This record gives sequence, structure tokens and C-alpha cells, in this order.
Amino acid sequence: MTAQPAFVPLLNGFPSTHAFLESAETLLDYAFQPIVDAHSGDGYGFEALLRNVGQLGFQTPCDVFDFAADAGVLVELECLLRKKAIRKFVAMPNRGKTKLFLNVDARLLDVDGFLFDETRLLLDEGDLPAAQIILEVSETGDVNETCRLNEFTKRGREHGFGFAIDDYGRGYAQLKSLYEVEPDILKVDRFFIQSINTDSRKRLMVKTVVDIAHVLGMRVVAEGVETTQELAVCKAIGCDLIQGYLVSRPFQDLEEAEIRYPVVATAVKRTPMMPRDDADLVAREIRPLVPLQDNARMEEVLNLLRAGRANPFIPVINSSGEPRGLIREKDIKTFVYMPFGRDLLLNPVMSNSLAAFTHRCPVANVNTPLDQLVAMVADEDDEAGGIIITKNGKYSGFLTTTSLLKISNEVRMRAAENQNPLTKMPGNALIIQYVQNDAQSPDIERSFCYLDFDNFKPFNDAYGFTLGDRALLLFSELMKRMATSENVFAGHIGGDDFFIGARGRTSEEMRRMVYDLQEEFRHQAESLYDPADRLQGYIEASDRHGISRKFPLLRCSAAILHLPVGLSVDRKDILGRQIASLKSEAKGNPVGIAEATLGQLFQQPVH
Repeated sequence: MTAQPAFVPLLNGFPSTHAFLESAETLLDYAFQPIVDAHSGDGYGFEALLRNVGQLGFQTPCDVFDFAADAGVLVELECLLRKKAIRKFVAMPNRGKTKLFLNVDARLLDVDGFLFDETRLLLDEGDLPAAQIILEVSETGDVNETCRLNEFTKRGREHGFGFAIDDYGRGYAQLKSLYEVEPDILKVDRFFIQSINTDSRKRLMVKTVVDIAHVLGMRVVAEGVETTQELAVCKAIGCDLIQGYLVSRPFQDLEEAEIRYPVVATAVKRTPMMPRDDADLVAREIRPLVPLQDNARMEEVLNLLRAGRANPFIPVINSSGEPRGLIREKDIKTFVYMPFGRDLLLNPVMSNSLAAFTHRCPVANVNTPLDQLVAMVADEDDEAGGIIITKNGKYSGFLTTTSLLKISNEVRMRAAENQNPLTKMPGNALIIQYVQNDAQSPDIERSFCYLDFDNFKPFNDAYGFTLGDRALLLFSELMKRMATSENVFAGHIGGDDFFIGARGRTSEEMRRMVYDLQEEFRHQAESLYDPADRLQGYIEASDRHGISRKFPLLRCSAAILHLPVGLSVDRKDILGRQIASLKSEAKGNPVGIAEATLGQLFQQPVH
């Protein structure tokens, strides 16, 4: 009787493992999906995604790898697939210096050598630097139970590879793995990105992950971005890179690769990351410290330190110009002052790698808002140094903690100068800046609301300016309570004129918010009147012409102008005329609200 093979392939139509591998090499192919810079739209890399698995008789790529693992040929399959992916990537006409993202099955972490040597041979064949390879380990596999994960990343970095944790948040999410493994890239699972523009809980969770990743020196990819609204939110909360159908679907035809993806670049141009004045302050303080490549020798480190650097830090970058961390002078001096310490540093075993002296450091894009920069170093001491600043992912300079705190203090003082002295709310200059920025940000629905009191002058004349100020303070407190959301801005133009700006709210939601504010103010303002006036519902006072009249109790009128998604306006006169018309209309409206949608007045974006 003929013995049956010990592996499973016979059940799937393959007479041998050799036949399975031959079929895989012939039938399987790779598609590439772009990963682009969230600020410029420039291509950062391409993820290799397995295709044609149905022709091999499987439903999903995971089924192929499970089958190979059961058959005992997972290593052989991985090697031939990496060869396919790398050769196809090398042949891409528009790849430039972009990176190739290769998925790694978590079961391969238990393979001696992790296939690093085999991968380096494939790269040498295509004359491709190891720094252009990012190895992805999916977070849906329980990689945290694999004690060799740390060794995998450590050994891989010695070869020059970068690392990413894929699908973060969907599976065995652990902050411990981020802290210990220190991946270069963190890819947030598409579940958290889908509808993030309408889900405040997702926004909060992703923003928290982004902030943690940046403090740990990682870049964040938002996976599965499909709409410009999702892109706008991902960019606003600090995601560095974008991947998804909005940018491009995976393609097998290499001619479809682009150097820059216009849909991202266009959206970004009209969505400022930080006020111009803040950006100028930050740019002024960024120091162009000379970095060292991570393959430099220790002698170069000592030479730089001997040159009398003003800052006791040396930024370290890889061959692609991306930051790897900082070398701190105090760590080197510890060796220098030891007996034979200098000889030890210059020993070839120690000198060939800076990894032992390179510390992770917070990393931020040059467009990162100032408040996020300050938060990244809020709990750091002077030894932490500061923040490495990047532009399009490449090292651009260094921002020390001291400089950042100085900028923060200067901005706070400037903000105090622009506050209304009575209500301490943002004043007219900040309101104008807000309106100008938001009017030119078409990726999200926006509403501008101008409010002023009705019958405020007669009230002031009858009850005096002290109670008049109390009415203004009462209203300002109600507005501040509304503006606790990051999507609502409240300001005090002056006198009894106020402003509310909102992002991402429908016209109905905005109307309800304003109506509730009006009702709450009308109710509370009654307490400012004498009982007799409150009971009769009006006061008697002289109008502007000195004629005695009856004036109803205080309320506020509201003019609401909606700007729909897709509309960009950079002409202040258009906004001003429409608002003036609405304010006049609101005064005569029984409810005290007049509103219009600017997009209904103009068929094309106004510039």
C-alpha cells in the first residue's frame, strides 16, 4: 500500500508541495497601493498586496499562507513572493525613492534569521537600499506573545530595514508593544478611520494614538481613507500619511503609479495647519543641527562633539533622510571620562553602529499645530532635548524644548492681547483670522454665526453700565460652555456683538444650537430686571430720538451663514455683504434667526 504524504496539499488538488510552489510562482501577482504624505500628497511608499489567489484555488491571501504553513513550505512561499514583489517594485517607473511595504506573517518571526539575509540578496539584485523596505507585522496576530518580536526589529534595523505595525487597534492593541518594539510606522486600522469625520469617539481615540506615536518618534498612517472629509479630519489630528481609495485603489499596472496624488495635494493647499504667525514663530526657532547617518562611525560623533556644538544633541537619520533619534552628548561623555573609554568607543565592534547610543525622540511635521508641539514635550525634562522637525518625512531641523516653551509663552501673551478685556474671549482679530481660514477650507461643512443683543441700549440707559456688563458676561459664559467642543469657536467682536463658528455641523444642527443659546440667554437675562419690569415683559425708555417707548426684555438675534462642502471663498466682501443682509433680516424675524447657504447663491467656487 502506497503511503500518503504527511502534508495537506493533496486535499487541495496539489500533488506535491513543489507543484504548489510552482503554481504560486506562476499565478500569484502583486498589486501596489500608494501611501502618501498627508501634507503634500507626495508618494511616500507602496504596500504590496497579494492578488490572483482565486486562480490558485483560495479565497483570501490568508488562506494561501495558512495552507503553506500547514504544508511546511511557508518560508519557501515567502521567499518567492518577496522576490516577485521586489522585482516588480524595482520595475516601477515612477517609484523614485519611495518605500516598499512588505507584509510579514507573524509565524515567520520564529524562523532563524527572519529571512533578512535572503531579502538583502534580493535587494542587492535590484540595487535597492534596505532603507526603502518597510516590513509590516499585522497587529491582528498576537505578536505580543512572540518573545522574538524585539529581536526581529533589532536585527532588522542592523540590516537597515524599517518596521511598521499594521492594523493597529483592531486586534491585540497594546501600548507595551509600541514602547518596546518602537516601530517606525504605525498604521491605524481602517475601522477607526471610516466615518471619523462624524464620529467623535473615533476622532478622540485616533488623536490619542497619534499623539502617543509622535512622542515615541513614530509616523502614523491612516488606513482606508475614502472621502475628503475623512482626509481633513485625519490631517487635522496629526496623521502623517494617508492610504485608501481616496488616494488610489491598488493597481497591478505599474504605469498607474504617480509621484504625487493631486486629490491630497489639492485638499491640503486649502486647509492651513496652523496660523501664519504661529508658523513664522516656529520656523524662526527651528535649528538646522547637522545630522549623522545611522551608519556613521563613532569617530564622526566624537569629531562633531569636539567642534563645540551649541546643543548637546546630534540628530541621527537613515540613508533616506528620515529621523532615527538623537545621540546625547552626556551619554558619550560617560564613556570618554572612563579609563580606556575612548578606546572602547573607537573599537570596531562598538564603532560600527550608533544604535546603542541613539535614543528615540518626538518627531513632528513642520506644519504641526503649535499646541500639539507643546503637548509633545509638556512632561519632558531638558535631557529629552526637544522635537525633531520633518518636512515630507525627511529631517528638516531641531526644535529644543526651551525654544518651544518660549514660543508658547509668546503666543499666549499675544492671545491675551487679542482677547476682549471684559469677557476674556477671543477678540475681533482672532475672529477675522478664523473666518478667513475656514472660508477657504472646503473639505468640511462650516457655519458662521453673528449674534447681537436686541434692545441693549435702552437696557443700559435704564439699569446702568454695571448691569449691562453683567448681561455681556452672562452671555459670554453661555457661549464658552458651547465652545468646549473642538469643532466650535466662540468670540466677542465687541460691545454686544458676538461670533460663533462651527465645523462639521449641518444647518439644522447649527440652528438648534443657536436657538437653544437664545432661549437660555432670554431666560437668564430676566433675572437682571426689576420684578415689575419682568412681570410686564418690557421697560419704558427713550429711543435714539428721545421719544419714550416700550422695549421688550433682552434677547439676541442671530445671522447664520452656511458654507457647504466643496465651496471655497477668499473674498471678504462677499461674506460681509451676505452677513449684513442676514443681520438686518434677523432683527425683524419673530424667532430672531436669519440664515442662508452661500452655496445656493453661487454655482461655482468663489475665488
